[in-house]
Amino acid sequence: MLLLALQAGAHEIRPALLTLTQTSETNYDVSFKQPQVQGRFLNLAVKTNCEQSRRDARTSAAALLESFTLVCTEPLAQIRISGLEKTLIDTMITIERIDGSRENYLVNGREPSIDATQGASTPVYFVLGIEHLFFGIDHVLFVLLLLYLISGWMNLVKVITSFTVAHSITLGLSAFDVVSVAQGPVESLIALSIVMLAAEALSDSKSLIQSQPWLITFIFGLLHGLGFAGALSEIGLPEDTAVIALLLFNIGIEVGQLVIIAIALCFTYLLQMVITIPMRIAVLPVYMVGGLATYWFIERSLMIVGWI
Repeated sequence: MLLLALQAGAHEIRPALLTLTQTSETNYDVSFKQPQVQGRFLNLAVKTNCEQSRRDARTSAAALLESFTLVCTEPLAQIRISGLEKTLIDTMITIERIDGSRENYLVNGREPSIDATQGASTPVYFVLGIEHLFFGIDHVLFVLLLLYLISGWMNLVKVITSFTVAHSITLGLSAFDVVSVAQGPVESLIALSIVMLAAEALSDSKSLIQSQPWLITFIFGLLHGLGFAGALSEIGLPEDTAVIALLLFNIGIEVGQLVIIAIALCFTYLLQMVITIPMRIAVLPVYMVGGLATYWFIERSLMIVGWI
């Protein structure tokens, strides 16, 4: 299990960001930020039906930022992110029109292009919220461990609601720069919260987590909200619709939580209809999750002090 843990990881969503700002009827100023993944850049490129003139490119430890101008002799229509199909990341495309309107799109390796003449349809921040939960494996494991500690539908509803309210508070405070916390310690403490839940799920003694789970998940939810803010800070919020975007992001996270819980409960119910699971087998996932979270906690803590 220790060897398997070395191959595992939990990272925030770090999408590529493409912003096209219309400056005249025919011109767009373009900014394209693509993240560094596992120590290398992804070599993504923007392809459109307009003429492109290179203007500037600079790198940092985490991203490559390119700026250039598009000259469109015909309306901007096709936008494609070349090379995206070879990656697992998303690209958020924002088009700011000269009349002040804004359109947001989300593309990925399955659909790396858009037709800008069609207009955006799917709420992008809602999709980002769902994806952030699904691909933020540490948050997923935290939610799944709650099922080992909670019995009864009403208690489960209370706990999930408490967790949602809590992470919505800190996510909102962080998004509007009321609270600013370094992501390193937050990610380390999130891993520690998973270790604590795993330990409680294996414990026979009555503790505060088991007697008042909604209170503890509220406290942990405040911490996880700061973790969600890390992904949102990479993307940013549109100035004119920041509250709506934040609400959609939160709703996406909540929908993701409910889907994960529903899948886990259905899978467990169907499995129990087929076989009887001994307790020593049923608790194996808890040991696995606890061991993995312990590795994350040690790794992230060492990264904070600069030892790795």
